[in-house]
Amino acid sequence: MNEFVEQFLIESRELVAQASDDLLALEEHPDDRERLDGAFRAFHTLKGAAGIVDFVAMGRALHAAEDVLAAVRSGAASVTSPLIDLCLASLDQVSAWIDQMKSTGDIPEDADTKADDLVRRFTDLGAAGARPIVPHAESGPAGLSPVSRQLLEAQQLLLAETNADGAAGRLASAGRVAANVLRHQGLDTTDLESLLQTSLLAGDAASMIVAIDTILSGLTQHLPEPSSALAAQPAETTLRVDIDRIDRLVRLTGELLIAKNAVGHSAQHALDSDVRQLAVALKNQHLLLDRLIGELQQSVFSLRVLPLHHAFQRFPRLVREMAASAGKPARLMIEGATTEADKSIVEAIAEPLLHLLRNGLDHGVEDPAERAAAGKPAVATIGLRAGREGDRVVIEVEDDGRGIEVARVREVARVRGVRSDAVLRAMSDDDVIDLIFAPGFSTAAQVTDLSGRGVGMDVVRATVERLGGRVTVSSRPQRGTVVRLALPFTVMMTKVLTVEAAGQVFGVPLDAVVETVRVARDAILPVGAARALALRNRTLPVIDLGEALGTPANSSGAEASVLIVSVAGRLGGLEVDRLGERIDVMLKAPEGLLAGVPGIDGTTLLGDGRVLIVLDLHEIFAAGGTFDRSKRLGPSG
Repeated sequence: MNEFVEQFLIESRELVAQASDDLLALEEHPDDRERLDGAFRAFHTLKGAAGIVDFVAMGRALHAAEDVLAAVRSGAASVTSPLIDLCLASLDQVSAWIDQMKSTGDIPEDADTKADDLVRRFTDLGAAGARPIVPHAESGPAGLSPVSRQLLEAQQLLLAETNADGAAGRLASAGRVAANVLRHQGLDTTDLESLLQTSLLAGDAASMIVAIDTILSGLTQHLPEPSSALAAQPAETTLRVDIDRIDRLVRLTGELLIAKNAVGHSAQHALDSDVRQLAVALKNQHLLLDRLIGELQQSVFSLRVLPLHHAFQRFPRLVREMAASAGKPARLMIEGATTEADKSIVEAIAEPLLHLLRNGLDHGVEDPAERAAAGKPAVATIGLRAGREGDRVVIEVEDDGRGIEVARVREVARVRGVRSDAVLRAMSDDDVIDLIFAPGFSTAAQVTDLSGRGVGMDVVRATVERLGGRVTVSSRPQRGTVVRLALPFTVMMTKVLTVEAAGQVFGVPLDAVVETVRVARDAILPVGAARALALRNRTLPVIDLGEALGTPANSSGAEASVLIVSVAGRLGGLEVDRLGERIDVMLKAPEGLLAGVPGIDGTTLLGDGRVLIVLDLHEIFAAGGTFDRSKRLGPSG
């Protein structure tokens, strides 16, 4: 792939993201000239970029989109929902072409056919003359909920009655109900109310029947196919780096060179100096190296960071489509998208956030009628916020819905046997709410396209904890729910606690360690084929790390050292021979003989040259400390 194509792919992705943002903002504020101009420029620049790499089909499709946007700019056309949908669909197609070119290096063979289809759809759109989007403070996405649709159809039946008695009353009642339905959907009712007055004066219900039929046909169109934004996004293999960060690395390289020369000078000085003076010099040089290496690490890490915008940018589009599918008008408010995190964090967090947004919209947000009865705005608000707190990146997803029904969660947990009746009665509300993260748990009465299958929240917790983070949730009845993710800034550097088992040193992620305890060995009791420990009125499963390595259980000594760790939101005990020190390490993915061995998160080197294996507690506890003997953590043979 030549450098022009590589640059084309990088810039095209950025332009697609910019155009998508502008189009979604334009749909909410059709009079926003700046957003309209921004979308037009993005399409125009994309078309020009396609010409540079001789991608004629892409240029033709984008030219058709550019013509439609130009008509809007000149006032010859209006911003409509079909126009926004089609422009977004064209950007989806561009994204698909970019992905194909990245994998093959060539222009897709079916590009002309796809481009012809887009050109035809844009031509048809211009001929159709769809109704413009009416700016409204509470405007929501198109699409009626099933309840709203049934109400409108019932009014049509009422108006169709031929009995002259009570005709005016039926007409007035049907008009008011229809207007209320539109109002609850977050739509403008001015035209309908004006028509109602005209119909009352004329005593004619026919025009009202036609008007309601227009509402039903106009707001119940088939929803577009899920966009490519829903698909897994390919991992980026390139990063744009600020020149100041490169300059900082160059400066540090120079300082490290000076420090290296100082160590060489000390080595030469050792030949004709006493030991005490040499020790002082080496100590000072070690401190200097320690500082420089720390700065170097931070500078290198800064090269890998991305703003969270790279993960957030797909969500306005997804929320728009999910809200239309669910019949629940909602807007997504994003704050702190410029907050930076390691590239691995940004790429890994997209799926958990998608699950949270789905659950917030499906379970948390009420339908329009319920929101109206509660005195809430017709259009729900879902907030996505990010920021830094010390060395952690914090992301919050908040909705203004009904909140989590603790009694409902408690009852579902009882029925499904998640916890016993006695345990559930003793649990606080916060502990009960935490049960939503249990695998397979769902309070949904029925499965929808968005959620209800019992998968999602457990995936959120598992993914976040694998990244070294924590998930918490808080909820208030009728006020909404906040899910908080606290993540490390980088996954390359991690803090571990070293432990010894079966004569080998291992590392345990410090974020997972709740406390360390020494207990009487006979306090660890057998429970079937497993073992458990009663600690402060809680029964915890205990795994002997040495036994997991294939060596006999350690029964020497009256006491046992146990790490109390948190795995997937549940506490467990890891018995070890002895505890070591806390150290910062840079993890390396397992390779060679260790590749594919379960229970290993990564490896690093200790100061004495030994390899330190850092444990994957999720796999160890999921397997109950039992692994295939052909693939043990410890040394073979």
